[in-house]
Amino acid sequence: MLRLRKRTMMANVKEQLKPIILNSLRITDMTPADLRDDQPLLGGELEIDSIDVLQIVLEIERHFGIKLVQGNFNQKHLESINSLASIIESKMAEASS
Repeated sequence: MLRLRKRTMMANVKEQLKPIILNSLRITDMTPADLRDDQPLLGGELEIDSIDVLQIVLEIERHFGIKLVQGNFNQKHLESINSLASIIESKMAEASS
């Protein structure tokens, strides 16, 4: 039961995360469904630069009510939707405990 709840929460985070990324990057020719969970965020097709990273992080923090840049947040968390959703889920769990 706990594992199912965790998978559901992760899917929900990804569902919310994809439009945040597209909106932050002002990408209008893609939909959230076009983003793969394993799609590289840095150095990939989205061409995210350091300013984009800041915009995305700020919007994630605002949307989810968490602080990503505190503690152990680093470049590996920006490798894909999966890795970013994982750290968001972790920070949300910390905030609720």
